[in-house]
Amino acid sequence: MNSFLSLHTLINQYKTFALTTHVNPDGDAIGSELAFYLHLKKLGKTVKIYNTDPVPTKYQFLPNWENIEDAQAAINYSPEVLIVLDASSRERIGSFLNKRLMPLNSVVNIDHHITAEEFGDYNIIVPDASSTAEIIYNYINSTQIPIDAECALCLYTGIMFDTGCFRYSNTTPETHRIAADLIGIGDFAPDEVYNRIYEQVPLGKIHLLGQTLQTLELSNEGRIAWVMVNQSMLKNTGTTLDDLEGFVNQIQAIEGVEVAFCVCELPDGNTKVSLRSEGRVDVAALAAEFKGGGHERASGCRINHSPTSAIKLLLDSANQRIKDIR
Repeated sequence: MNSFLSLHTLINQYKTFALTTHVNPDGDAIGSELAFYLHLKKLGKTVKIYNTDPVPTKYQFLPNWENIEDAQAAINYSPEVLIVLDASSRERIGSFLNKRLMPLNSVVNIDHHITAEEFGDYNIIVPDASSTAEIIYNYINSTQIPIDAECALCLYTGIMFDTGCFRYSNTTPETHRIAADLIGIGDFAPDEVYNRIYEQVPLGKIHLLGQTLQTLELSNEGRIAWVMVNQSMLKNTGTTLDDLEGFVNQIQAIEGVEVAFCVCELPDGNTKVSLRSEGRVDVAALAAEFKGGGHERASGCRINHSPTSAIKLLLDSANQRIKDIR
């Protein structure tokens, strides 16, 4: 609560704000940004949102998503306060924004990842929270300013996504109480939000999943599983990096697999990685080796090597971590 009070005081002090989040933003990142945007606008603040990567189509039902601008637009804006949401580290907002989006006064860092770095002048890091959206909910409630229907939809989306539709271990009784409150406030049905995000799958994604599963390999007596996606596969199926969401969960569910990862070749030849764990191996720590972050069971990173080289690096680390717990 002391951190909330400090943030409330800071916000009251200044007029211009910028919000941003990590590259390849997910439901929690976008939901948190838009909720905070709506809160600040209600206070009469000037607010801009800049992201390195565009808003995935499935989140374009959220109010004000079109106000999220491309990173390049930040070159002409100097906010008094920069608020970084759900990013784990300053570098994860993307190299351009990290260098060019410099506030005149303060950086605020709000996150729930256990690997989060304290890079802000103000750091609100709550590893026990299910999501950054849950932290934002609690912050807005502490200000006594009502959460409206649009804000409730954004926050619910963030919480629903980061809890895996309330099935992950980060889902607590408090998470359910917050979700129930948001449903009561918002003009939406939970099944509609779920359908928007998970049940509007493009045909190209199905084709991509089929091709990806054909690359499946296992090692360490089936304890490690991985798949690989290259640029040719994306081009042939008319898909993007956003369409890879959920692929790694397919292989993590294989019986006996303790660590699963999906590697994807980026346009520059480097590699994007999604990591999942059955529970005994901390993949957040594994991702941190490559300046990534996330949760003990679900993390991600970018590795400045080709997918083939990245796989070798990941296997070396995963094998050692499995050895350490045996």
